[in-house]
Parts: sequence; C-alpha cells; structure tokens
Amino acid sequence: MFQTQNQSQMLYFDIAPVPMLILNELGEIVHSNRECQNILRFEQTSSHIDDCLSAGVWLDIKRHFSMSPVFTPPEPFSKVIKFTCSNASYSLNVSVADTSSGVTYVAALTLHSKEVAPGGVAMDRLPFGMAVVDSDGHFLDMNHAFYQLLGYREEELKTKKDFDLTYVSDANSEKPLRHNLIGRGGQQYHVDKRYIHKHGHQLWVRTFVSAVSDDVSGDMKFIISVFDIHEEKQLQDVIATSERRFRVIAENVSSVVWISGADPMRLFYVNKCYDNVWEESAESLYGDPRAFLKKIHPAERELASVTRFSSSTDSWNVNYRLLFPDGRIKHIRDSGHCVFDGNSELIYRVGTLTDITSEIVQRDNVVTMAQQLRQLVEYDSLTGIKSRHAIMNDIRETYQQFSMTGDPSMLVYIDADGFKGINDSFGHEVGDQVLVKIAEHLTSNIRDSDVAGRIGGDEFVVLLRHTAQSEVPQILERLCRDINSEGLPINIAVTLSLGEKELCSNILSAEQWLSEADQTMYHNKREKKKARSQHLSTL
Repeated sequence: MFQTQNQSQMLYFDIAPVPMLILNELGEIVHSNRECQNILRFEQTSSHIDDCLSAGVWLDIKRHFSMSPVFTPPEPFSKVIKFTCSNASYSLNVSVADTSSGVTYVAALTLHSKEVAPGGVAMDRLPFGMAVVDSDGHFLDMNHAFYQLLGYREEELKTKKDFDLTYVSDANSEKPLRHNLIGRGGQQYHVDKRYIHKHGHQLWVRTFVSAVSDDVSGDMKFIISVFDIHEEKQLQDVIATSERRFRVIAENVSSVVWISGADPMRLFYVNKCYDNVWEESAESLYGDPRAFLKKIHPAERELASVTRFSSSTDSWNVNYRLLFPDGRIKHIRDSGHCVFDGNSELIYRVGTLTDITSEIVQRDNVVTMAQQLRQLVEYDSLTGIKSRHAIMNDIRETYQQFSMTGDPSMLVYIDADGFKGINDSFGHEVGDQVLVKIAEHLTSNIRDSDVAGRIGGDEFVVLLRHTAQSEVPQILERLCRDINSEGLPINIAVTLSLGEKELCSNILSAEQWLSEADQTMYHNKREKKKARSQHLSTL
C-alpha cells in the first residue's frame, strides 16, 4: 500500500534525513530536527538563524516572501550557505506556512551538489541508505547501506532504475510525485513504499526524495534517502489485526469494556454494551468520562469516583448500584487495572463494568433458600423448637466439650402423660395444639443457655448446659408443672413425666446419655402411674 504521509508531521520532521529548522516571523529558531543536531553536529548556540551562519540571509528570506504574489503559493527561497561551525556548503531551501499562531518558516538544508556528487565519501558515512539517480531513474551512485539493504552489489544496481526495484503499484503512485520535482530544485517529498529485494521478497521503506541541479551540466538529479521500516510495518499490521480482533471481541461481550490513557479523564474507547447497562449513549463519556457516575447510587458514588479516578490505584474490584429514575436498581461490578511500560511508566487503564444484578438476585435467593432449609432441618415445623437432628447435634457438642473441660451438664427427657388418649378423644388437631403448648412451656421455663428440642411424637428433651447440681431441682420443678393454657378444651389436663441424667465419666457417648435419660423418664413415669393407682385404690 502506497502512502503519502501528511499526519504527525512533527514526527516526520524529527526523523527526516535532511537537516531541517523551523523559524518564526523574527527568524528565530524554534525547533531543529535530529539531523541538524546529530549528523551535521549542529549546535544551536543562538536563537536567530543569522547568528548561526557565516553570512546573514534573514533579510533575503523576508524580502523574497514579501515580493511573492498574494494569490499564489510563494516559491521556496533557495541559497547556498555555510554554518559558522562547519566548512561544508549547504543548499538552504525555505518554505513558508500559515499556522494558527502566525507565519512559520520551514528551512531544509542539503549538502551542496559537489559534496553529494557520485563517488563522494559523505554518503558512505550515513547510517541509512542513500542513492543518487538521474531524471530517468538510473542509479548514478549509492552508499553501502543502500545496496546492502536491497541485497545487490553496487555494479548490479547501476544497471537498473529506481522504479524497476519498486513494487509496481507503489511505483505507479510515486512517478507523478517524482515528475513534479523536475525543474524545481530544492523540493522534496517522502513516501512509504515497497522495494523488491534481490531474493524476491518485499521490503517496506520510507524514502525522502530531494531534487538538485548539477552546477556544471544543469541536469536534474534526485537524492533518495531510504529508511528500513519493514519491522515497523509488520508491527503496525499486527497492531491493526489485534485491534480489529479486540473490537470484535469487545463489541460482543456482555460487559462494558473501556480504555483510557494514563490520565483517566482521557477516554480512548468504550464499547456499545454501555448503552444497554447504563441505558444511555456511550458517546456522552467521550465528552465527560465522569458522566457514568450520575446514575450510581448516591451512597456509593464517592467510592466509584475515587476507585476510577485516583492516580494511586493500580487495580480495583468494587461493587456498587445504579439507581434509575423509576426506582429500579442494577448491581455493577467495576474491575480493572493499570498497564505499565518497561520503564514502569503508566501507559493506559483498562476496565470492565459488569451487570451482576441477576447474580445478586440469585445469591439472595440461595441465601433465602438456605435459611429456609436450615429452618426445616434445625427446627421442628410444628412446635418451632429444635428438631431431633439439631438437638442431637447440641447433645453431641456438649458431650465433646465435657470430655475436654469436665463442665457439668444435665439432659432431661420429657414425655406427655396420656397423649394418645387426647388424640383419640379430641382428634389430632387438638393433639398438635397440646404439643405446641408443651414446647412453649419448656422454652419459657429454662435459661437462655439451655435448649429444648422435640425428639418425636410427644417426646421432648431439654439440655441444661453448664448446670450445677444445686440448680437442677428448681428447674425440674418448673418443667414438671401441669400445663393449663388458654385455647385447649376445658377437660384437658396436660401433665409431663421427666427423666434427668447428669453427664459423667461413665457415659461413653451422646447416644448413651440420651438413652439413660429416656430410661429414667420411663422409670419415673411408671412410678407415677403406680402411685396414682395406689391412691385410687384407697379411695
């Protein structure tokens, strides 16, 4: 692909192989390129062009351009000059340009023709390729760097033309530019084009072509300076391909993707997903990168602002909410990081904004379901006290602690007297009410450190943790009281049978502890029945 470069002109100015200066309206040097400073060993010791030359030319330059016709572009000013710091002669070619800040003069310097004549040693000292061709393109002279770049020997190149070695389409595009230089000494153009290497492969180069007139014959010659940019072009292709792939990926992901400069206020890119998540155009961010903050919940806006725009933030991952005018809320995960170059200088920032509303809702649903499941597993659905599974876990935990600490604990097994008769006489609905009243009775007569649970049917247990023996009689007295509660049929009298078992070293498992408390309860229940029968027999 043939290019005439007209962008980033200061970049090309600085790398141009021809020494160049920029002068202001007073003739002061405001900028000089690398060739002035390095190749010619030019040192800017004065701010004015005349102070650097063996003879002043500024008045001649001003006079030349003041006499140019108003409605036609002025012809460049040309003159052979010498610098005070060099014995070499140069062709000074000055062009004028109108800029927003006023008139600017661009001065180009070319070694006078006798210094660049074929066979001159000056060219061979140059680190880049240089060749001299005639008006037909035949090679007259070239330096070592030039023919080494193309893979030919010097004598082979002198049998060829410049455009014979240029890729066909690039040659056809460049020929008009070359033709326009004929008869216009001191003019220059530059192009990126492809040369054909001796071995057949294409080689990208950047060429600067200047026209000079031979002092003796008057024939027009062209000086071609050649820079190898093949790796640069390959890198550009890789970058372009990577950018295309990046955009294809970025525009098809479900998250907002953005890239900014080292200054977070310089936004380079944001994908269209922003339109869907924020429900407004992403274009607004290019004018004001802080615009996304407007929809963030006021309570979290400062967090989002500090995270994104702090100069000390290398990476981040925060969540916040978007609040919409209709009251809807979206949950956003904002994550990103900074990218640094090899010198640890910040190059740019890249981040994603992901709508995690469904994730949050799902998480909340899972938490709710887990809580509900926990309720089902740990609490009896009828009475609301601990289930058999949960109370057994508490009993096992207390047993394990006893094996390490020896703290006293008591397990009380409880059974409702005559519960089967209540179910048979009044029905299961009333029986369930009785069970609920028993659970309420137990929980209201134990300490906060104790726990009650339903083993099954009309059987309950109360775990008295860390209980001294002296406290047990009072607690048991409260637990064994008859239950008289409102809401039960008037003929129902609910009594309880209790069996307690203190945890001791003879008990080898939590299950044994429960079993012995159960046995004690049934023993007490039988004794209660026997005593009641004896009492009735004496009446």
